[in-house]
Amino acid sequence: MLRGMSFPVSLRIQQLVGHWWYSVQDSVADLLSRYAPMSRNEESPAAPRLSRVEAGAVRFAIGLIEALVRRMLVIMCAEHGPMPAPPHGAKLLFRMDECPPQPVIRTPRAEDPDFFLKAPAAGALPADRPTDGLVSAAPLLKRLAALMHVFENGELYLQAMSARLRAPQKPLPAPQPDAFLDPALRPEQADNMQHLHDVALSAQSHDSS
Repeated sequence: MLRGMSFPVSLRIQQLVGHWWYSVQDSVADLLSRYAPMSRNEESPAAPRLSRVEAGAVRFAIGLIEALVRRMLVIMCAEHGPMPAPPHGAKLLFRMDECPPQPVIRTPRAEDPDFFLKAPAAGALPADRPTDGLVSAAPLLKRLAALMHVFENGELYLQAMSARLRAPQKPLPAPQPDAFLDPALRPEQADNMQHLHDVALSAQSHDSS
């Protein structure tokens, strides 16, 4: 049996997590119903194409939800204490870590040491960057599907985050995510998100062994 000291969670955080968990789930379901194409004749329909302004708004909403979900998972796991490992071979669609990947240090080419300072050669645009000003919603739908996978498999993701928190490098970086600092947020929203972030940082460093 796994035993350990759980992380103490205040009533304010319990209420925020309880409210946000279901409200963001509803938001994800709404975005999927609005943008996910309906399949016909068992064929995979193409993802819709959105204006760059609309795609940017959806991207911001998804980034905000992802940041909230990661912090809520961290806090719920820390409050619960150590959990069993997720089933072997279980597939996770949602990325646990928010920490940026290790930077890739490129070795300069001997014949042109400054090659990485130069713009890439002109060429055809990638297939997902049409010239009509619209962009494919496919990457956004993939992120929304990953978020919905969290809500449909809550126990699996709690187990996965619990295992992740036992690693030396923690999943959340110290700075607040950009979405939490957006000037469009109401002062109360920004304050609650900062508080959630601060508690999540303490929770991921809590020794529950």
